[in-house]
Amino acid sequence: MTELLDRDDVIGLLKRLGGDRDEDVLEAARQVHVLITAAGMTWEELLVPDEAVGDSDDAADAEDRDLEDDADAAEDRDLEDDADAAEDHDLADEDAEPPVDRAEKNAESLALIDKLLAKPGISEDFREELNDYKKDIAEDDFGTADHRYLRALYKRLSKQG
Repeated sequence: MTELLDRDDVIGLLKRLGGDRDEDVLEAARQVHVLITAAGMTWEELLVPDEAVGDSDDAADAEDRDLEDDADAAEDRDLEDDADAAEDHDLADEDAEPPVDRAEKNAESLALIDKLLAKPGISEDFREELNDYKKDIAEDDFGTADHRYLRALYKRLSKQG
């Protein structure tokens, strides 16, 4: 259940990191982390350094950049293929799991969502995301990886207050 990362949402949260109230800053930091994690990204992927551009635009530099771009594109395709294979594997695992296990996982995840929704001070965006998870569970579109992510998220947020 990978979501697209909304640039404006991330920028809005990053702007809040300079706030006067520590609670607001901490909440913004947590929210931006949730958005990035939900998008299936890492900080390293998000914060890509600018390409160093030299003063010379000779053919060798251009060819080197083209080769790097081709290698990056091939690596991206390989990673996407690996991710698709992993998702197919997760779906195969889900199809193989007994209905009782799926119902138990769904009940556990719904209970965790309700506990997170009951936490004071959660943002409207996070509240909406949790409610979307409930819809996904109801539509049987909440996989094994999603259950694991939700448990880890609940554990992390419960430890922090």
